[in-house]
Amino acid sequence: MKFAVTVVTPPGYAHSAAFHEVAETLHHALRSLGHDSVMTCEGRLDGRRHIVLGSNLLPHCGLTLAPDAILYNLEQVHAGSEWITPALLGLLRRHVVWDYSEANARAFAALGVQVARVVPIGYVPELTRIRFAEPRDIDVLFFGSMCPRRANVIDRMRAAGIDAIAVFGLYGRPRDRLIARAKLLLNVHGRVDGVLEIVRLSYLLANGCAVLSERCANPRDEAPLAHAIAFADYDALPGRAAELLASTAQRERLARDGLAEMQARRAADYLRAALA
Repeated sequence: MKFAVTVVTPPGYAHSAAFHEVAETLHHALRSLGHDSVMTCEGRLDGRRHIVLGSNLLPHCGLTLAPDAILYNLEQVHAGSEWITPALLGLLRRHVVWDYSEANARAFAALGVQVARVVPIGYVPELTRIRFAEPRDIDVLFFGSMCPRRANVIDRMRAAGIDAIAVFGLYGRPRDRLIARAKLLLNVHGRVDGVLEIVRLSYLLANGCAVLSERCANPRDEAPLAHAIAFADYDALPGRAAELLASTAQRERLARDGLAEMQARRAADYLRAALA
């Protein structure tokens, strides 16, 4: 079967690049299953079934989609989200919808959107590609949008003498070069009730990064990864970072377990089941 993995890319909008690693994962997994796959920004290529990432951007760019396009949602679904608009919900109701999260699927159901398949974020070997610097000269790296609760943690780390760097809008190789220099990668929820940002974290785990994350509002979200990510309560993050920075052995153990966990989550298996 022929597929096209589409990343919705409005002109001048750099943040569509946030979807690229998931797009690569789908593309390589489809090919490993024997399918013909291309990556594209187009929404309607003759003879191909599209799997569309970044559907939250569709109301803002007017991309024409094939009627049988699959919209694979990667955004967190919660009340007050700037992305979950009536226009987007109407679009989702007209297409087959996938989601990476059971919690999102339940939230969508309450909004009248049926998620046909929950397709977890999986692993392909092609994404294990970051070569780490020696020595690593950044203590803690956070990448993502900034908000007061994230800035507070980073400021407290800096006040404790930790070299903590935060970046936003950096993707691809420039971002990977920073990751390669970092001893520890930090994840902090944008909201108190935030779910685990597995879309972002999966790439870090696939590259053997040691990750420190704020605990999840729902313990079930973090339980499968408790051995692979160092979890800590929000207020305890600076102290836990200091502990991990003092222990190369702990960081190396997290890196090994994180990579092994992602390798066990084969994207090809998830796609085979979703397409059955």
